[in-house]
Formats: sequence, C-alpha cells, structure tokens
Amino acid sequence: MEASREQTRLRRLLSRSAADAARALIGCVLVRRHRGRTLEARIVEAEAYLGFDDPAAHVYRGMTPRTEPLFGPPGTLYVYFVYGMHHCLNIAVDAPGTPGCVLIRGAEPLPGSGLDARSLSGPGRLCRTLRIDTRLSGRHVFEPDAPLTLRAGTPPARIAVTRRIGINVAQTRRLRFCDPASPAVSGRVRLV
Repeated sequence: MEASREQTRLRRLLSRSAADAARALIGCVLVRRHRGRTLEARIVEAEAYLGFDDPAAHVYRGMTPRTEPLFGPPGTLYVYFVYGMHHCLNIAVDAPGTPGCVLIRGAEPLPGSGLDARSLSGPGRLCRTLRIDTRLSGRHVFEPDAPLTLRAGTPPARIAVTRRIGINVAQTRRLRFCDPASPAVSGRVRLV
C-alpha cells in the first residue's frame, strides 16, 4: 500500500510543469537495475526544458522519431546520444502530449554503492556509470520491473537555481536546479 502511495506522489510530481518538476526531483532517488546489480543515486542536479516554447529543447521545431518519447506520459524516459560520445537522461514531465522534460545532470551514489560522488557528476558520466543508453528511451519509470525507476528521497536543505549550462541557446533562463552542498553537482554553482 505504501509503495502505491509513493508512486502516486511521484506521478503527481512528474505531472507538473518542467521547471516545477525539475525542482521537485532534487532529492529523489534513481534506481538502476542492470545485470543483477542495483545502483541507487540521489538526484542533485536537473535542468528543465520547456518543449515548444524553449529554443534549447529538442522538440522546439516539432516531433521527430527520436523525440517521440517526450510526448508520452510523465515518467517516460528520453535518452539521446550527443557529441558522438555521451548519453543524456531526460524524464518526460507535464501532461501526455506536452513535451516538457527534465535533464538529469547529476546524482550522488547512496552509501554502499561503492561509487564515488564524481562518477555521477554531469549527464555523460551519470549515464556511463549507470549504464544508461538509448535502449532505455521510451521506457517508463513506473513500468513493472523497469530497468530504471524513481523513488522518493530526501530533499536538500536548500535548492540553488541558476542558468542552464552546456547549451548554446536560451542560456539565460534560470532552469537549472541543484543541491549546492553536493559534491556531485557538475560545474560551479554560480548563483545568478
């Protein structure tokens, strides 16, 4: 019963606007199951992408076969490959058909994982360490036996809000949310 209540709360969290969902995801826990091993990491950095109203969003000019998962129900995974070397994990948010999403930029491994905090700092490292690639795109965090799920965690004492980083357009939008006390936050936390 408690698990179903938590799932309901998480579904509500992901049904918010991209900015609200990105803020609310800070402190939630990613659970990755891969080859008999389970790794858990607390999300400490996320960026919101606002769909059609955001020139930095992949769907800004419309849906493509690659971006179709963003139009799915909240909790649908969108994983893409960039610069010929990195995968990036996004979670669809808002309402089905509204392509807002949250890029997971950094997470802290939970105790007992054997991982260093820096191994999950930055979207490329996070995906490499958790073995996340485009094969997960289109999957859903609430599927039974999903390889990547989400659970409630502990929100930080403070959430910093800054400009997004690592993009060339719409850089001034304050849509990057992070736990400023975490060593796993990628880049500097320059408050603007």
